[in-house]
Amino acid sequence: MASRNDVDIIGDELVIVPRGLDKVWGFRRRIVVRLADIAGVEVEEHPHRVATGWRGPGLDTGTKLSGTFHPPSERTYWNVSGPGAALVVHIRGGSPFDRLYLSVANAEAARSMIRDVIAGGHSPV
Repeated sequence: MASRNDVDIIGDELVIVPRGLDKVWGFRRRIVVRLADIAGVEVEEHPHRVATGWRGPGLDTGTKLSGTFHPPSERTYWNVSGPGAALVVHIRGGSPFDRLYLSVANAEAARSMIRDVIAGGHSPV
């Protein structure tokens, strides 16, 4: 899957920056989540099979999902393009979202990086 997001850990926060026009389509320049608020990280092999709920605001063209989606009792952010796996971040307390679905260059590597930092209790150097 093409990388549509830059994912980094700065201090005690996970910072997601959508790339290119995805900032416009998804109505977000960046998303910041405190590491302490991350409840889990996984890789979704088939993100287009996950029920998204109603869209608003955002873009849904079938293979491109970008923006805020509302499955029952949740608020999720999607920035996923094309086929392939996506990084999924589960957030405690739903701030700013309950879950993030993200196309990244390497979903397994991103998952491992986030899990390692959370488990170690510190930011990478």
